[in-house]
Order: sequence, then structure tokens, then C-alpha cells
Amino acid sequence: MKKPVFALSALLLIALLPACSLFGKYSEVEYNNLIVDHVNNTSLAIEKTATLYNETLPEVVTEKDTLDLGEMQTGADDARQLLADTEKLIAYESRNTEQQTAVTAELQTYMEAGDLYLQSYSEMLQYYVDGTYQADITQVKPLDEILHTNYTTFIEANNDLVDILESFVAGQ
Repeated sequence: MKKPVFALSALLLIALLPACSLFGKYSEVEYNNLIVDHVNNTSLAIEKTATLYNETLPEVVTEKDTLDLGEMQTGADDARQLLADTEKLIAYESRNTEQQTAVTAELQTYMEAGDLYLQSYSEMLQYYVDGTYQADITQVKPLDEILHTNYTTFIEANNDLVDILESFVAGQ
């Protein structure tokens, strides 16, 4: 008597598998919402690192300055974790393949720009944490310029991703 129930359960499972792939895909709006929710959190975390940088470091750094960079390091770690989690978004599928292709391409650019910024942020932090600035103050300006350039590149990638996402829900 248990065999027919098991067989029926197996048949239902097999019959539902193709439907699951359809249900695994999101509508344009659902897909956008999933991406936007995560990207907003990631972008805010990266923006926080820039704010912490501006609030923590003095306008003019000298070799005599003593700097407490703990909050900056924590902010960078949080941003790096969220950015790493962004990779999971690529696995999401939209029912609109054109949307998925466009968003995935922009997500890659966004992640690369975020990674580049956070790498330069880490280099800047290391320069201060290990006290190199006290022995060689000449690197303050070049590190600052690289950091600002990479942050601007990240903001542009963020804005491009937002534009792509908006283009697929504008008429909804």
C-alpha cells in the first residue's frame, strides 16, 4: 500500500521539477527588488567608508598625528563582506533574459569598481595603521587621490546599475 503513495509522490515531484525552474525565475519587478535591496545595503556600506575616511583623518595629515582607525577598519570589513555577497545576485534569474543579461553585466562592473575602491581603501588604511605615514608622509596625497578616483568610479558604476534597473521597471 505504501508503494503507490511513494510512486505518486515521485511522479508529482518529477512533474513539478520543470515548473520549479519557471517558478525560480523572477518577474522584472521582483528581480529588480532583489538586486536593489542588496545593492542599496552594499552601496551604503561603501559610502560609509568614505564618510569615515573624511571624518577620521585630519584635513592635513602630519607625521605627528596619532590616528584611531578602528572604526574605519570595521567599516571596510563590513563593506567588503557585503560586496562579496553581491556575487550571489548573479545566480538570480529574471523571466526577462534581456533584463538579466543587462543587469548581470552592470553588476560585474559594479563589483569590480567596488573591489578596486576597497583595495585602495585597504592600502590607505595599511599605510596609516602600520605607521608608514610617520616615516614617509609623501604618500598621503597620492593615496588620497587614488582613493577618490576609485570612489568616483564606484559611484559611476552604481549609478549605471541603477539606470539599468530603472529602465526595466519604468513602464510597470
